[in-house]
Amino acid sequence: MKICRIISIVLLMLLMPFSSFSQDQKNKKEKKPREKDYFSLDFHLNYSFVLGNYGSVDKTTYKAGYAANGWVAQLGFNWLGINGFGLGVQYDLQRNPYQDTASNTIPYGTKYPLGSNGWTNNYLLAGLACIRDFGKWELNVKALVGFIVAQSTVFNVLSPVDQSNVSMTATGFAYSFHVGFGYRFNQHWGLNLDVNYLGATPQATKSYGSEIVEWKTVKDTITGTNYNVAVYSAPVKYEIKRTVSTFNSGIGVIYHF
Repeated sequence: MKICRIISIVLLMLLMPFSSFSQDQKNKKEKKPREKDYFSLDFHLNYSFVLGNYGSVDKTTYKAGYAANGWVAQLGFNWLGINGFGLGVQYDLQRNPYQDTASNTIPYGTKYPLGSNGWTNNYLLAGLACIRDFGKWELNVKALVGFIVAQSTVFNVLSPVDQSNVSMTATGFAYSFHVGFGYRFNQHWGLNLDVNYLGATPQATKSYGSEIVEWKTVKDTITGTNYNVAVYSAPVKYEIKRTVSTFNSGIGVIYHF
C-alpha cells in the first residue's frame, strides 16, 4: 500500500506541470474583452456637394448662393454612456468657391460684382451621438444643431453715404446629421467612412439712418446770398437671407479613450 501511495504521489507531481502549461495555453487563446470607451475624438475631411438654392445662380429669386462644390473639415468630441448613446460637440469649417459664371454677377442691392472669394462657413454644433460596436466594426450616428458664422460677398451691401461696397458677416441656425461606418485597428484608433448633411440659414442685417452725403450751395433769389444746404441720404435697412445646404462624404480617423 505504501508503494502504491508513493507511485501515486510521484505521478501527480509529474502531471502538475503539464496541467499548468495546458491552462496557460488556454488563457493565451482566450481574448481579453475590450474595455468600454466613454470618450472619443474624431476628425473628418469631406467633399462637399452643394444642394438647392445654395448652388443657384438665378439672382432674380433673391435666394441664389452661387456656390460650387468644395470641402468641409470636421472635428468632433463625443461622450458616450454604457449603451453607446451620449452627447457630441463638433466644429466644422466649410469652404465653397463660387461658380465660374458668378464671378462677374452683380446682385441686387449693390453695384459691385461678387468676385471669386466664395463662401467660408464656421459651425459650432452639439447634440446626440451614438457609437455601437460590432466586433472590430462600429456604427457612428450623430444628430446635431447649433449656429453658423458665414462670410460671403453675397452679403455685401451698398453704403448709401459714399456708395462703397460694405461687407457683412451672417449668422444663423445650423443643423447636421451624420452616419459613419468605422473599423477599429486597436483599442484606441479607428478609421471612419462618413456621410453627412449640413444645413444652415445665415442672415445679415444692417441699417443706415439719414446721414449727410454732401453740402449743396443754394442762392437766395431775393437777397442774392449764397448759403450751404445739407443733403441727406434716405434711411435704409438691408436684410439678406440665404440657405446653406450640402451633402458631404469623406474619410476620417477616430480615437477612443
